[in-house]
Amino acid sequence: MKPRVHKGGKPGQETFYLNIPREIVTSLDIKPDDEFELKVEQKDGELTLCYRRVKK
Repeated sequence: MKPRVHKGGKPGQETFYLNIPREIVTSLDIKPDDEFELKVEQKDGELTLCYRRVKK
């Protein structure tokens, strides 16, 4: 999976997006108004991104 890169709000900055595959969205019943927390861990040179759905 490659990130999609867009120009950021300030000159010289970029915003990165990761798309969620449709099969995962369907199987987890992800909706456009869902909110997620992002947890980032780095260990032994590996980067782990963990998204958790926030209950409203």
